[in-house]
Amino acid sequence: MTRPRQSPLSCGLSLSVTAVLLYLACALIVAWSPGALAAGLGLVVHGLSLSGLTPAVGELRWSAVLIGSLAIAGYAFVAGALFTIVNRLIRGNR
Repeated sequence: MTRPRQSPLSCGLSLSVTAVLLYLACALIVAWSPGALAAGLGLVVHGLSLSGLTPAVGELRWSAVLIGSLAIAGYAFVAGALFTIVNRLIRGNR
């Protein structure tokens, strides 16, 4: 059975859309409850208090979220396209 050939552009676009959706979800969580991020990280690192390491969260600016979304989208697009190209090279273009 042959697998359909994946385009670097479609893989890059898929990864960038996914990364931006996750980034926006994180931004909404921070906007809704700024302490939730530190609390969530505390759960991940087994209850270690990170409050002394993290500065106070300032006001969330949506312009900064937009710039961050664009940066994440660009990085993820390049990563997805590069992944497809490298995957083809490793598989031998089968």
